[in-house]
Amino acid sequence: MAFKDLRDYLSHMRSRGKLIEVNQEIDVDLEIAELGRIATYSHAPPLLFNNVKGYPGWKVLTNVYYSLDGIYEIFGTDKLESIGENFLSSFGDLPTSMLDKVKSLPSILKMGKYMPKERRPSFEEDQRLNLELLPATKTWPKDAGRYMTFSIVITKDPEKNINNLSIYRVQIINEREALVHWQAFKRGSMSALKYKDIGITKVPVAIVNGVDPIITLTAASPVPPGLDKYLFAGILRDEGVDVTELDNGILVPAHAESVLEGYVDLNDMRLEGPFGDHLGYYTPQDYYPVFKLEKAYVRENPIYHVTSVGKPPLEDAWIGKGVERIFLPFLKMIIPDLVDMNLPEYGLFTSVGIFSIRKRYPGQAKRVMMAIWGTGQLSFLKTVVIVDQDVNVHDLNQVVYAIASTVDPQRDVLIVPNALNDTLDHTVPSPPLGSKMGIDATRKFKEELGREWPEEVKSDPEILKKVTEIWNNIKPRA
Repeated sequence: MAFKDLRDYLSHMRSRGKLIEVNQEIDVDLEIAELGRIATYSHAPPLLFNNVKGYPGWKVLTNVYYSLDGIYEIFGTDKLESIGENFLSSFGDLPTSMLDKVKSLPSILKMGKYMPKERRPSFEEDQRLNLELLPATKTWPKDAGRYMTFSIVITKDPEKNINNLSIYRVQIINEREALVHWQAFKRGSMSALKYKDIGITKVPVAIVNGVDPIITLTAASPVPPGLDKYLFAGILRDEGVDVTELDNGILVPAHAESVLEGYVDLNDMRLEGPFGDHLGYYTPQDYYPVFKLEKAYVRENPIYHVTSVGKPPLEDAWIGKGVERIFLPFLKMIIPDLVDMNLPEYGLFTSVGIFSIRKRYPGQAKRVMMAIWGTGQLSFLKTVVIVDQDVNVHDLNQVVYAIASTVDPQRDVLIVPNALNDTLDHTVPSPPLGSKMGIDATRKFKEELGREWPEEVKSDPEILKKVTEIWNNIKPRA
């Protein structure tokens, strides 16, 4: 199932009684974000604000990714792993190296149904529209101002012509300028460096808002560098994204609610922030480049999509859980040792990851840690826990038991100093450099322990069968 656009998704949710429409007047200054957080913490369905103070003609949407059920609703399945499994199984054996796998996908697909398709846009240019006329929200009291929080920043790699769609917070400065918070090593920033290397300091950019929620989720996902995000969105949607080309050469979703065309000026760096971020703290000011608006486009009766981040679990946490399930088959292709993974919602997605493996040889857990830290956005994980395959990584009690019963700290805890962490991590002395910790919570081979691992206690099968029958007769009835 793929939605044509955001309106198609809202019609679907409305027909299922899973859309809360708010007709009372509400302010973009703190009120929408506060109500959105209350709704997300309550696992309530999406909120559509029909009466936004000071922004006549606009509606504001939030809480689309309200829980895993919300992600299931978007994809029409409660087994997100099947998306990747079905896609990979259709191609049989793929090349063995990660780089070859990434490079081979476009040729394997042969410009098929997953590729973007040129379409007539649903939006029109509006010469009166500017950044201050967008109903962007202020989400926390000490934020530096109003931010675009769920807009998609679209760039194109100047070397490989690959399209990149990413979610970065964008701070509105005035009618025609905004600050783009693309961190170092994120795809937008890396693309900008390539432009700078060839002498271009005005990077063509589009900032898009209000699209099919699968496209937004793709933009927020750690798609491997070198793989076009429109292509990956097509894989997740099971059909290509309708796109149209702007005058600056950027492809944008043809049915977006609003589109801002312009460029990011790499020579114009200004202080951005503070901003209340997903760690639950304000991130301090730092310098980021300025987006400069050239043209604006909008649909009739537009809808503006926003979110609010903070202490989990909010929308970004549930996007993280969705990404975890969708990407698991792809990660298993890269790291065949893996059985399952859990990026706990309270682990802030880039802080704690739990992985189970089929352990075959000594030292394997540490080898897998290295592989995880060398793979895409998992490289930002601050703490990695490796457990045996019979441990349910989604049951934190089982994980804690594995740590308590298999770990000798001196032998099994690996500390990596001066490693790349999330730039937003306030706990490290010199962001983005910090340390990482790996915990080998697997049962140990003789080479690792120095002696045979002790035998686990197990019940006598015949005794267990007999006493279970007795218990079923005497146990208290519910």
